[in-house]
Amino acid sequence: MKSIKWCWILFVLGFWGCLNTKGVNPNMCRADENILVSFKSDILPIIKKECLQCHDSKNHFDGLIIETYQQVYSSANSGELYNSIVSVNGYSPKMPKGGKLSDCDVAIIKKWIDQKMENN
Repeated sequence: MKSIKWCWILFVLGFWGCLNTKGVNPNMCRADENILVSFKSDILPIIKKECLQCHDSKNHFDGLIIETYQQVYSSANSGELYNSIVSVNGYSPKMPKGGKLSDCDVAIIKKWIDQKMENN
């Protein structure tokens, strides 16, 4: 009987937890929110995960290194960063090699560029 009581309590707490998400959608992209995109929290993790295997100081494919804010800023400011990750005229994006960024990652980068590429 005790185990049934605990199961019921855990069920109620779990159900309440699901209702108490305050409208958070796990599929929602941060770029959809009215937020200031952070270089450190939003952009740099994308760069580290998707770009540095080819564009770090050891493997600087095409001469491009984007390890620091200033390097990423220069690439973004010239248009090179965004133009390499979006589809142009129906062709697949040039970067990252062998795949593409998620639509959310592209939107976050675009929002950061639109927000003047702050080092925050």
